Amino acid sequence: MQAPSSLKKLLTLWLVGPLLALIVVSAVPGYFLAVRAANDAYDNGLLDPAIAIANYVRENEDDVQVTVPPAAIEALRIDTIDRIFFRVTGPANDMIAGNAFIPLPDLPMDTTAQSLYSTVLEGQAVRVAAISIPRRNGNVLVQVAETTLKRERLLQDILVGALTPAILVAVTAAILFWFGIRRSLLPLAHLRDEIERRSPSDLGAVSGSGAPLEVRPLVFAINQLLARLEQALEAQQRFIANAAHQLRTPLAGLRTHVELMRREAGKNGASTLIDMISGETERASHLANQLLTLARAEPGSSLPIARVPVNLRELVFQSVQAWVPRSLVRDIDLGFDLADAHTLGDPQLLRELLANLLDNALIHTPRGGRVTVRTRREQGFAFLEIEDDGPGIPESERQRVFERFYRLPGTTTEGGGLGLAIVHEIADRHQASVKLLTPPSGHGLLVRVSFSEYE
Repeated sequence: MQAPSSLKKLLTLWLVGPLLALIVVSAVPGYFLAVRAANDAYDNGLLDPAIAIANYVRENEDDVQVTVPPAAIEALRIDTIDRIFFRVTGPANDMIAGNAFIPLPDLPMDTTAQSLYSTVLEGQAVRVAAISIPRRNGNVLVQVAETTLKRERLLQDILVGALTPAILVAVTAAILFWFGIRRSLLPLAHLRDEIERRSPSDLGAVSGSGAPLEVRPLVFAINQLLARLEQALEAQQRFIANAAHQLRTPLAGLRTHVELMRREAGKNGASTLIDMISGETERASHLANQLLTLARAEPGSSLPIARVPVNLRELVFQSVQAWVPRSLVRDIDLGFDLADAHTLGDPQLLRELLANLLDNALIHTPRGGRVTVRTRREQGFAFLEIEDDGPGIPESERQRVFERFYRLPGTTTEGGGLGLAIVHEIADRHQASVKLLTPPSGHGLLVRVSFSEYE
Protein backbone atom coordinates (compact mmCIF):
# COMPACT_ATOMS: atom_id res chain seq x y z
CA MET A 1 0.00 0.00 0.00
CA GLN A 2 1.37 3.38 -1.00
CA ALA A 3 2.15 5.72 1.90
CA PRO A 4 -0.05 8.86 1.99
CA SER A 5 1.60 12.04 0.72
CA SER A 6 1.36 15.45 2.33
CA LEU A 7 -0.59 17.94 0.25
CA LYS A 8 1.74 20.72 1.43
CA LYS A 9 4.80 18.76 0.31
CA LEU A 10 3.25 17.90 -3.04
CA LEU A 11 2.28 21.50 -3.78
CA THR A 12 5.69 22.78 -2.68
CA LEU A 13 7.42 20.18 -4.83
CA TRP A 14 5.37 21.02 -7.90
CA LEU A 15 5.92 24.75 -7.44
CA VAL A 16 9.55 24.85 -6.31
CA GLY A 17 10.72 22.05 -8.64
CA PRO A 18 9.85 23.82 -11.92
CA LEU A 19 11.17 27.10 -10.48
CA LEU A 20 14.54 25.48 -9.74
CA ALA A 21 14.60 23.99 -13.21
CA LEU A 22 13.96 27.43 -14.76
CA ILE A 23 16.67 28.99 -12.60
CA VAL A 24 19.17 26.32 -13.65
CA VAL A 25 18.20 26.57 -17.32
CA SER A 26 18.61 30.35 -17.25
CA ALA A 27 21.81 30.35 -15.16
CA VAL A 28 23.77 27.72 -17.10
CA PRO A 29 23.94 29.62 -20.43
CA GLY A 30 24.87 32.81 -18.59
CA TYR A 31 27.62 30.98 -16.74
CA PHE A 32 29.16 29.55 -19.90
CA LEU A 33 28.94 32.90 -21.68
CA ALA A 34 30.72 34.57 -18.78
CA VAL A 35 33.38 31.85 -18.75
CA ARG A 36 33.92 32.25 -22.48
CA ALA A 37 34.19 36.03 -22.19
CA ALA A 38 36.68 35.72 -19.34
CA ASN A 39 38.83 33.21 -21.25
CA ASP A 40 38.79 35.42 -24.34
CA ALA A 41 39.94 38.39 -22.26
CA TYR A 42 42.81 36.36 -20.73
CA ASP A 43 43.77 34.96 -24.14
CA ASN A 44 43.90 38.44 -25.63
CA GLY A 45 46.02 39.56 -22.70
CA LEU A 46 48.35 36.62 -23.29
CA LEU A 47 48.80 37.51 -26.97
CA ASP A 48 50.13 40.99 -26.12
CA PRO A 49 53.49 39.87 -24.67
CA ALA A 50 53.87 37.35 -27.53
CA ILE A 51 53.41 40.14 -30.06
CA ALA A 52 55.78 42.38 -28.09
CA ILE A 53 58.50 39.70 -28.11
CA ALA A 54 57.91 39.07 -31.81
CA ASN A 55 58.72 42.72 -32.49
CA TYR A 56 62.21 42.16 -31.05
CA VAL A 57 63.04 39.33 -33.44
CA ARG A 58 65.89 40.45 -35.81
CA GLU A 59 67.17 38.52 -38.83
CA ASN A 60 70.81 38.77 -39.91
CA GLU A 61 72.38 37.25 -42.98
CA ASP A 62 73.40 34.10 -41.12
CA ASP A 63 71.07 33.78 -38.10
CA VAL A 64 68.07 35.14 -36.21
CA GLN A 65 68.48 37.10 -32.96
CA VAL A 66 66.08 38.26 -30.28
CA THR A 67 67.08 41.31 -28.28
CA VAL A 68 64.42 41.57 -25.57
CA PRO A 69 65.25 44.44 -23.20
CA PRO A 70 65.66 43.48 -19.53
CA ALA A 71 62.72 45.76 -18.67
CA ALA A 72 60.46 43.68 -20.92
CA ILE A 73 61.68 40.46 -19.24
CA GLU A 74 60.88 41.94 -15.83
CA ALA A 75 57.44 42.97 -17.07
CA LEU A 76 56.71 39.30 -17.71
CA ARG A 77 57.47 38.49 -14.07
CA ILE A 78 55.36 41.09 -12.28
CA ASP A 79 52.35 38.73 -12.00
CA THR A 80 52.20 37.60 -8.37
CA ILE A 81 49.69 34.81 -8.98
CA ASP A 82 50.58 33.10 -12.26
CA ARG A 83 54.00 32.23 -13.68
CA ILE A 84 54.94 33.45 -17.17
CA PHE A 85 57.17 31.50 -19.54
CA PHE A 86 58.38 32.39 -23.05
CA ARG A 87 60.38 30.76 -25.81
CA VAL A 88 61.58 31.81 -29.26
CA THR A 89 62.32 28.93 -31.63
CA GLY A 90 64.33 29.42 -34.83
CA PRO A 91 63.80 27.84 -38.25
CA ALA A 92 65.95 24.86 -37.24
CA ASN A 93 63.74 24.24 -34.16
CA ASP A 94 66.51 25.53 -31.92
CA MET A 95 65.68 27.77 -28.94
CA ILE A 96 66.94 31.24 -29.63
CA ALA A 97 65.67 32.79 -26.39
CA GLY A 98 63.41 31.94 -23.48
CA ASN A 99 63.25 30.50 -20.00
CA ALA A 100 61.40 27.19 -20.57
CA PHE A 101 60.89 24.40 -23.08
CA ILE A 102 57.26 25.03 -23.96
CA PRO A 103 55.57 22.18 -25.88
CA LEU A 104 54.98 23.04 -29.52
CA PRO A 105 51.49 23.40 -30.99
CA ASP A 106 49.85 20.31 -32.41
CA LEU A 107 49.50 21.95 -35.83
CA PRO A 108 52.55 23.09 -37.84
CA MET A 109 52.85 26.85 -38.15
CA ASP A 110 54.75 27.33 -41.39
CA THR A 111 53.03 30.57 -42.26
CA THR A 112 52.19 33.75 -40.43
CA ALA A 113 49.66 32.67 -37.84
CA GLN A 114 48.57 32.94 -34.23
CA SER A 115 47.53 30.04 -32.05
CA LEU A 116 46.14 29.61 -28.53
CA TYR A 117 46.22 26.21 -26.86
CA SER A 118 46.41 24.51 -23.47
CA THR A 119 49.18 22.16 -22.34
CA VAL A 120 51.21 21.11 -19.29
CA LEU A 121 54.52 22.65 -18.34
CA GLU A 122 56.60 21.56 -15.36
CA GLY A 123 53.61 19.70 -13.98
CA GLN A 124 51.28 22.72 -14.19
CA ALA A 125 48.44 23.46 -16.57
CA VAL A 126 49.30 26.42 -18.79
CA ARG A 127 47.70 28.41 -21.55
CA VAL A 128 50.01 29.19 -24.48
CA ALA A 129 49.91 31.97 -27.08
CA ALA A 130 52.06 31.19 -30.13
CA ILE A 131 52.93 33.46 -33.07
CA SER A 132 54.66 32.22 -36.22
CA ILE A 133 56.82 34.84 -37.96
CA PRO A 134 57.98 34.13 -41.54
CA ARG A 135 61.67 34.85 -42.23
CA ARG A 136 64.00 34.31 -45.15
CA ASN A 137 65.43 31.07 -43.77
CA GLY A 138 62.12 29.83 -42.37
CA ASN A 139 59.51 30.66 -39.70
CA VAL A 140 60.37 31.82 -36.19
CA LEU A 141 57.97 30.67 -33.46
CA VAL A 142 57.32 32.90 -30.43
CA GLN A 143 55.56 31.25 -27.47
CA VAL A 144 54.35 32.80 -24.23
CA ALA A 145 52.83 30.47 -21.59
CA GLU A 146 50.95 31.37 -18.43
CA THR A 147 49.69 29.18 -15.61
CA THR A 148 45.90 29.11 -15.15
CA LEU A 149 45.52 30.02 -11.45
CA LYS A 150 43.80 33.35 -12.12
CA ARG A 151 41.49 31.73 -14.66
CA GLU A 152 40.50 29.00 -12.22
CA ARG A 153 39.80 31.54 -9.48
CA LEU A 154 37.78 33.65 -11.87
CA LEU A 155 35.76 30.60 -12.93
CA GLN A 156 35.06 29.85 -9.26
CA ASP A 157 34.00 33.44 -8.67
CA ILE A 158 31.73 33.33 -11.71
CA LEU A 159 30.25 30.03 -10.55
CA VAL A 160 29.61 31.36 -7.04
CA GLY A 161 28.25 34.59 -8.43
CA ALA A 162 25.88 32.73 -10.71
CA LEU A 163 24.68 30.16 -8.16
CA THR A 164 24.35 32.38 -5.07
CA PRO A 165 21.47 34.54 -6.39
CA ALA A 166 19.82 31.43 -7.83
CA ILE A 167 20.02 29.61 -4.51
CA LEU A 168 18.76 32.66 -2.61
CA VAL A 169 15.85 33.02 -5.03
CA ALA A 170 15.03 29.32 -4.73
CA VAL A 171 15.18 29.31 -0.92
CA THR A 172 13.13 32.50 -0.66
CA ALA A 173 10.58 31.14 -3.13
CA ALA A 174 10.35 27.84 -1.25
CA ILE A 175 9.72 29.66 2.05
CA LEU A 176 7.12 31.94 0.46
CA PHE A 177 5.45 29.00 -1.27
CA TRP A 178 5.39 27.01 2.00
CA PHE A 179 3.76 29.82 3.97
CA GLY A 180 1.38 30.59 1.11
CA ILE A 181 0.34 26.95 0.80
CA ARG A 182 0.00 26.61 4.56
CA ARG A 183 -2.23 29.66 4.75
CA SER A 184 -4.27 28.48 1.78
CA LEU A 185 -4.88 25.12 3.49
CA LEU A 186 -6.02 26.67 6.79
CA PRO A 187 -9.72 26.22 5.88
CA LEU A 188 -9.08 22.46 5.67
CA ALA A 189 -7.44 22.54 9.10
CA HIS A 190 -10.43 24.45 10.52
CA LEU A 191 -12.79 21.91 8.94
CA ARG A 192 -10.78 19.05 10.50
CA ASP A 193 -10.81 20.74 13.93
CA GLU A 194 -14.56 21.29 13.74
CA ILE A 195 -15.18 17.62 12.98
CA GLU A 196 -12.71 16.44 15.66
CA ARG A 197 -14.41 18.55 18.34
CA ARG A 198 -17.78 16.98 17.71
CA SER A 199 -19.26 14.37 19.97
CA PRO A 200 -20.51 11.09 18.44
CA SER A 201 -24.09 12.28 18.89
CA ASP A 202 -23.58 15.55 16.97
CA LEU A 203 -24.45 14.76 13.35
CA GLY A 204 -25.46 18.27 12.32
CA ALA A 205 -24.27 19.83 9.07
CA VAL A 206 -20.67 21.05 8.88
CA SER A 207 -20.35 24.77 8.23
CA GLY A 208 -18.68 25.51 4.92
CA SER A 209 -19.02 29.31 4.99
CA GLY A 210 -15.26 29.94 5.22
CA ALA A 211 -14.21 27.13 2.90
CA PRO A 212 -12.75 27.85 -0.56
CA LEU A 213 -14.80 27.00 -3.62
CA GLU A 214 -12.70 23.88 -4.28
CA VAL A 215 -13.43 22.53 -0.77
CA ARG A 216 -17.15 23.20 -0.71
CA PRO A 217 -18.05 20.07 -2.74
CA LEU A 218 -16.21 18.04 -0.08
CA VAL A 219 -18.14 19.81 2.70
CA PHE A 220 -21.39 19.16 0.82
CA ALA A 221 -20.54 15.45 0.46
CA ILE A 222 -19.69 15.20 4.19
CA ASN A 223 -22.98 16.85 5.11
CA GLN A 224 -24.91 14.46 2.89
CA LEU A 225 -23.15 11.52 4.56
CA LEU A 226 -23.90 12.91 8.03
CA ALA A 227 -27.55 13.39 7.10
CA ARG A 228 -27.84 9.79 5.86
CA LEU A 229 -26.03 8.54 8.96
CA GLU A 230 -28.35 10.53 11.23
CA GLN A 231 -31.40 9.08 9.49
CA ALA A 232 -30.02 5.56 9.84
CA LEU A 233 -29.27 6.03 13.53
CA GLU A 234 -32.68 7.53 14.19
CA ALA A 235 -34.30 4.59 12.43
CA GLN A 236 -32.24 2.19 14.53
CA GLN A 237 -33.15 4.03 17.72
CA ARG A 238 -36.84 3.98 16.84
CA PHE A 239 -36.68 0.29 16.06
CA ILE A 240 -34.97 -0.63 19.34
CA ALA A 241 -37.26 1.60 21.41
CA ASN A 242 -40.42 0.39 19.68
CA ALA A 243 -39.35 -3.25 19.93
CA ALA A 244 -38.56 -2.90 23.61
CA HIS A 245 -41.83 -1.12 24.32
CA GLN A 246 -43.76 -3.71 22.34
CA LEU A 247 -42.09 -6.43 24.41
CA ARG A 248 -42.77 -4.78 27.74
CA THR A 249 -46.53 -4.63 27.32
CA PRO A 250 -47.20 -8.37 26.77
CA LEU A 251 -44.49 -9.25 29.30
CA ALA A 252 -46.20 -7.15 31.95
CA GLY A 253 -49.50 -8.92 31.20
CA LEU A 254 -47.77 -12.30 31.27
CA ARG A 255 -46.27 -11.59 34.68
CA THR A 256 -49.70 -10.65 36.01
CA HIS A 257 -51.20 -13.88 34.75
CA VAL A 258 -48.29 -15.87 36.20
CA GLU A 259 -48.95 -14.38 39.60
CA LEU A 260 -52.60 -15.30 39.32
CA MET A 261 -51.65 -18.83 38.36
CA ARG A 262 -49.23 -19.05 41.28
CA ARG A 263 -52.09 -18.46 43.70
CA GLU A 264 -53.86 -21.46 42.24
CA ALA A 265 -50.71 -23.55 41.92
CA GLY A 266 -51.30 -25.48 45.15
CA LYS A 267 -54.51 -26.94 43.81
CA ASN A 268 -53.03 -28.74 40.80
CA GLY A 269 -49.29 -29.00 41.57
CA ALA A 270 -48.20 -26.68 38.74
CA SER A 271 -45.92 -24.50 40.95
CA THR A 272 -42.71 -25.76 39.34
CA LEU A 273 -43.91 -24.95 35.84
CA ILE A 274 -45.14 -21.57 36.98
CA ASP A 275 -41.75 -20.79 38.55
CA MET A 276 -40.09 -21.60 35.24
CA ILE A 277 -42.51 -19.35 33.35
CA SER A 278 -41.97 -16.61 35.92
CA GLY A 279 -38.17 -16.85 35.62
CA GLU A 280 -38.29 -16.68 31.84
CA THR A 281 -40.67 -13.74 32.02
CA GLU A 282 -38.33 -11.92 34.40
CA ARG A 283 -35.40 -12.48 32.09
CA ALA A 284 -37.35 -11.29 29.04
CA SER A 285 -38.46 -8.19 30.92
CA HIS A 286 -34.89 -7.56 32.05
CA LEU A 287 -33.69 -7.90 28.44
CA ALA A 288 -36.31 -5.40 27.24
CA ASN A 289 -35.21 -2.91 29.88
CA GLN A 290 -31.59 -3.41 28.88
CA LEU A 291 -32.46 -2.76 25.23
CA LEU A 292 -34.16 0.49 26.21
CA THR A 293 -31.16 1.54 28.27
CA LEU A 294 -28.81 0.66 25.43
CA ALA A 295 -30.91 2.67 22.98
CA ARG A 296 -30.56 5.72 25.18
CA ALA A 297 -26.90 5.28 26.07
CA GLU A 298 -25.34 4.53 22.67
CA PRO A 299 -23.85 7.32 20.48
CA GLY A 300 -26.30 9.01 18.15
CA SER A 301 -29.21 8.66 20.55
CA SER A 302 -31.80 11.36 20.14
CA LEU A 303 -32.31 11.33 23.91
CA PRO A 304 -30.01 13.87 25.59
CA ILE A 305 -28.22 12.98 28.81
CA ALA A 306 -28.17 15.21 31.85
CA ARG A 307 -24.98 16.84 33.11
CA VAL A 308 -25.60 17.48 36.78
CA PRO A 309 -23.36 17.06 39.84
CA VAL A 310 -23.55 13.49 41.16
CA ASN A 311 -21.98 12.05 44.31
CA LEU A 312 -21.28 8.40 43.51
CA ARG A 313 -21.39 7.54 47.22
CA GLU A 314 -24.98 8.81 47.52
CA LEU A 315 -25.97 7.17 44.25
CA VAL A 316 -24.75 3.77 45.50
CA PHE A 317 -26.32 4.25 48.93
CA GLN A 318 -29.73 5.00 47.39
CA SER A 319 -29.56 1.73 45.41
CA VAL A 320 -28.57 -0.50 48.35
CA GLN A 321 -32.10 -1.49 49.32
CA ALA A 322 -32.79 -2.90 45.83
CA TRP A 323 -29.77 -5.25 45.90
CA VAL A 324 -29.39 -6.42 49.48
CA PRO A 325 -32.42 -8.79 49.34
CA ARG A 326 -31.12 -10.39 46.16
CA SER A 327 -27.66 -10.91 47.68
CA LEU A 328 -29.25 -12.51 50.77
CA VAL A 329 -31.25 -14.93 48.61
CA ARG A 330 -28.00 -16.00 46.89
CA ASP A 331 -26.11 -16.11 50.22
CA ILE A 332 -23.59 -13.52 49.01
CA ASP A 333 -21.89 -11.05 51.34
CA LEU A 334 -22.62 -7.67 49.70
CA GLY A 335 -20.32 -5.06 51.26
CA PHE A 336 -19.89 -1.33 50.75
CA ASP A 337 -16.78 0.84 51.12
CA LEU A 338 -18.07 4.29 50.21
CA ALA A 339 -16.37 7.67 50.19
CA ASP A 340 -17.40 10.92 48.53
CA ALA A 341 -16.69 10.89 44.79
CA HIS A 342 -18.21 13.75 42.82
CA THR A 343 -18.62 13.88 39.05
CA LEU A 344 -20.96 15.27 36.37
CA GLY A 345 -23.44 12.94 34.76
CA ASP A 346 -26.91 11.58 34.22
CA PRO A 347 -28.12 10.01 37.51
CA GLN A 348 -30.53 7.64 35.75
CA LEU A 349 -27.89 6.31 33.38
CA LEU A 350 -25.33 6.03 36.18
CA ARG A 351 -27.84 3.98 38.22
CA GLU A 352 -28.26 1.72 35.18
CA LEU A 353 -24.48 1.36 34.97
CA LEU A 354 -24.31 0.40 38.66
CA ALA A 355 -27.27 -1.98 38.29
CA ASN A 356 -25.67 -3.85 35.40
CA LEU A 357 -22.35 -4.15 37.22
CA LEU A 358 -24.03 -5.45 40.39
CA ASP A 359 -26.24 -7.77 38.39
CA ASN A 360 -23.20 -9.30 36.68
CA ALA A 361 -21.32 -9.62 39.97
CA LEU A 362 -24.21 -11.33 41.79
CA ILE A 363 -24.88 -13.67 38.87
CA HIS A 364 -21.29 -14.88 38.54
CA THR A 365 -20.33 -14.97 42.22
CA PRO A 366 -20.94 -18.40 43.74
CA ARG A 367 -23.00 -18.87 46.90
CA GLY A 368 -21.08 -17.86 50.00
CA GLY A 369 -18.96 -15.44 47.98
CA ARG A 370 -18.36 -11.75 48.44
CA VAL A 371 -19.16 -8.65 46.37
CA THR A 372 -17.81 -5.23 47.39
CA VAL A 373 -18.87 -1.84 46.04
CA ARG A 374 -16.43 1.06 46.46
CA THR A 375 -16.46 4.75 45.66
CA ARG A 376 -13.44 6.98 46.08
CA ARG A 377 -11.59 9.92 44.61
CA GLU A 378 -7.92 10.18 43.71
CA GLN A 379 -5.76 12.53 41.60
CA GLY A 380 -8.64 14.31 39.90
CA PHE A 381 -10.75 11.20 39.23
CA ALA A 382 -13.88 9.77 40.82
CA PHE A 383 -13.90 5.96 40.92
CA LEU A 384 -16.71 3.41 41.08
CA GLU A 385 -15.43 -0.14 41.70
CA ILE A 386 -17.22 -3.48 41.90
CA GLU A 387 -15.10 -6.39 43.17
CA ASP A 388 -16.19 -10.03 43.41
CA ASP A 389 -14.51 -13.36 44.11
CA GLY A 390 -16.17 -15.23 41.24
CA PRO A 391 -14.42 -17.00 38.34
CA GLY A 392 -13.23 -13.72 36.79
CA ILE A 393 -12.63 -13.03 33.10
CA PRO A 394 -9.47 -14.20 31.27
CA GLU A 395 -7.29 -11.34 30.04
CA SER A 396 -7.66 -12.57 26.45
CA GLU A 397 -11.44 -12.04 26.67
CA ARG A 398 -11.52 -8.68 28.47
CA GLN A 399 -12.04 -6.70 25.31
CA ARG A 400 -14.62 -8.95 23.69
CA VAL A 401 -16.94 -9.02 26.73
CA PHE A 402 -17.89 -5.41 25.92
CA GLU A 403 -19.41 -6.56 22.64
CA ARG A 404 -23.19 -6.85 22.53
CA PHE A 405 -24.62 -10.31 23.17
CA TYR A 406 -21.14 -11.79 23.63
CA ARG A 407 -20.82 -14.42 26.35
CA LEU A 408 -17.73 -16.24 27.52
CA PRO A 409 -17.38 -19.74 26.07
CA GLY A 410 -18.72 -22.35 28.50
CA THR A 411 -20.83 -19.84 30.47
CA THR A 412 -23.86 -21.52 32.05
CA THR A 413 -25.16 -18.64 34.16
CA GLU A 414 -28.17 -16.58 33.11
CA GLY A 415 -27.75 -13.34 31.20
CA GLY A 416 -28.11 -12.00 27.68
CA GLY A 417 -24.61 -10.60 27.14
CA LEU A 418 -25.71 -6.96 27.22
CA GLY A 419 -24.66 -5.89 30.72
CA LEU A 420 -21.05 -4.89 30.08
CA ALA A 421 -21.97 -3.48 26.64
CA ILE A 422 -24.40 -1.12 28.38
CA VAL A 423 -21.77 -0.22 30.99
CA HIS A 424 -19.31 0.61 28.22
CA GLU A 425 -21.80 2.78 26.32
CA ILE A 426 -22.84 4.71 29.43
CA ALA A 427 -19.21 5.26 30.39
CA ASP A 428 -18.46 6.55 26.89
CA ARG A 429 -21.34 9.01 27.08
CA HIS A 430 -19.75 10.34 30.29
CA GLN A 431 -16.18 10.39 28.87
CA ALA A 432 -15.30 7.77 31.49
CA SER A 433 -13.17 4.63 31.14
CA VAL A 434 -13.93 1.05 32.16
CA LYS A 435 -11.16 -1.37 33.12
CA LEU A 436 -11.44 -5.05 33.98
CA LEU A 437 -8.73 -5.98 36.49
CA THR A 438 -7.69 -8.85 38.70
CA PRO A 439 -8.29 -8.05 42.40
CA PRO A 440 -5.33 -7.96 44.83
CA SER A 441 -6.46 -11.37 46.13
CA GLY A 442 -5.49 -12.87 42.76
CA HIS A 443 -8.91 -14.30 41.85
CA GLY A 444 -12.26 -12.87 40.87
CA LEU A 445 -12.86 -9.64 38.97
CA LEU A 446 -12.46 -5.94 39.73
CA VAL A 447 -14.40 -3.56 37.49
CA ARG A 448 -13.15 0.02 37.77
CA VAL A 449 -15.02 2.94 36.19
CA SER A 450 -13.04 6.21 36.20
CA PHE A 451 -14.89 9.53 35.91
CA SER A 452 -13.49 13.05 35.80
CA GLU A 453 -13.85 14.55 39.26
CA TYR A 454 -16.19 17.50 39.73
CA GLU A 455 -15.23 19.89 42.50
